[in-house]
Amino acid sequence: MEAKFPKYWEIVFKELYPLDKNLKVIEIGCGQGDVTSILCYLGFYNVRAYEMDSLMSKIAANKIEQIFGRTKIVMCSQYPALQEIADILILVNCAYADGCSNKEDYLRKLVLYFDKANRPKLFLLEVIDSEYKIPDEEFPDCLRLNSDDIKATFPQAYIYSYITYKYPQNKRTKKLYIIRHTK
Repeated sequence: MEAKFPKYWEIVFKELYPLDKNLKVIEIGCGQGDVTSILCYLGFYNVRAYEMDSLMSKIAANKIEQIFGRTKIVMCSQYPALQEIADILILVNCAYADGCSNKEDYLRKLVLYFDKANRPKLFLLEVIDSEYKIPDEEFPDCLRLNSDDIKATFPQAYIYSYITYKYPQNKRTKKLYIIRHTK
C-alpha cells in the first residue's frame, strides 16, 4: 500500500504553489515543521514559524536546517505580542487557544492573530469542526467551529473550506478554511 500524505499537506501545497514566493509568511504553532517544510520546499523566502513547545521547535528547526539548509525560521516562543506584518498567516493542525473557555474567546483570539499579522491577504486556518460531537479534553467544545462561525468572524473575506479529517475514519473532524481577505 502506498503511503498517502495528510490531506492538509496537499491543500496547503495547492493553495500556496501559485503565489509569489517573496510574500511574508507567518505560521502559528508549527509543531515538527511539516507545513514549514512545505513553505521552504515551495521556495518561500520570508518565513517565520512559531512553536511554544521547546522539543517540537527543536525538531522543526533541525528538520528545516537538515533538509533545506535554512536557519532562523523557527522561533521557540508563543506567537508574539507585538505586531508582525505578514501577507500569509497559517494556523494549521494546531488549536493554539490557551486561555479560551468558550467559542467567543477562541474566535476573538483568531481575530487577534489576524490583526497582529496586519490583516494578511490570505489566512489558512484549520479547525475542529463543530459536527465532531465526541467529548475531548484536548479539543473542547469551545474550539469547535463551523462555516457560519468563520464567515461571521471574517465578514469581509472570500472563504471556502476543505474537510481534512473526518470522524470516525480519523480521530476528529477538521476543516481547513481558506480565508482571502479583501482589505
